[in-house]
Amino acid sequence: MSMRLSVVICTYERPRLLAALLRSLIAQTYDSARGVEIVVVDNSDGETARAAVEGLAATAPMPLRYLTAHPANISVARNAGCRASRGEAVAFLDDDQEAEPGWLAAVLDGLDRLPHDVLFGPITPRFEAPEAVTPSARTLFTRAASDPAGHDLFALRRPASQTFVLSTANSVFRRGTALPGLEPFDPYFGQCGGEDLHLLCRLAQEGRRFGWLPQARATDFVPRHRCGTGYLVRRHFAGGQAFAAAMIRTSASPRRDSAVMTGKSLAQIALLPATALMMLRGDAPGRTFAIRAAGIVGKLFWRSLYPLYRSEAARPPAA
Repeated sequence: MSMRLSVVICTYERPRLLAALLRSLIAQTYDSARGVEIVVVDNSDGETARAAVEGLAATAPMPLRYLTAHPANISVARNAGCRASRGEAVAFLDDDQEAEPGWLAAVLDGLDRLPHDVLFGPITPRFEAPEAVTPSARTLFTRAASDPAGHDLFALRRPASQTFVLSTANSVFRRGTALPGLEPFDPYFGQCGGEDLHLLCRLAQEGRRFGWLPQARATDFVPRHRCGTGYLVRRHFAGGQAFAAAMIRTSASPRRDSAVMTGKSLAQIALLPATALMMLRGDAPGRTFAIRAAGIVGKLFWRSLYPLYRSEAARPPAA
């Protein structure tokens, strides 16, 4: 039987959340004649995901495989998953997500009906502390649109109507056109994040198409600390760095685009004095501007990426 789809999950010390994701996939209803497998890539040093995977593999209706990848670098993990997977297409889900009922059938249907090289489904956040959620946090962790299946999405020159940045979270890549070579994800981004945006920018420049798949819905668990201003400032700073690095490293004229990026960022930094005053008062607009300003400043310092992935990994492991 040919393998139509590989679901690749990269994980780091979140066995309980991983197990919930795997159970959501095992429970999916789909045509078993369509070859599907799940590949879990453990990026931790202690193989903390092994027990969760092996405990569920015996009851899974599809092959469920476990492998390790080192060092702790999200690009290294993604590349290992791509190499080990056998599907004609590769879907990525984060280890803190869960697939909603109908997700797998929607992905297989989208691969059959839509011409796009990469497809993206909606993401609904599940906040650990709903009372701590701010508009900035809700926007960051939500991917939503009212567009029909097959609506074109963009990594470069994103229109205002597309309110989210594309990422691998809840995505499906056709192997032949959208996962080039043995290492499609650049390890340079592996401690900061942005390896997915970098790949998508490369694909966009090659003329690959990205499409919306509204029925392939996933949820995303968001812990309390990720709603705090401190985390959001760090996340947007790292995001600004990754955005600038992805744009410049895929540009045909990197020096020109670096200068343009710097000029635009310096012009935007005029907001910073007002931000500082509002932060001193501690009001919500000040916190919002601080988060946005962090993204602007990140674009100026893209040559030395902040290790957001490593700093998150340093937190106490989730059970």
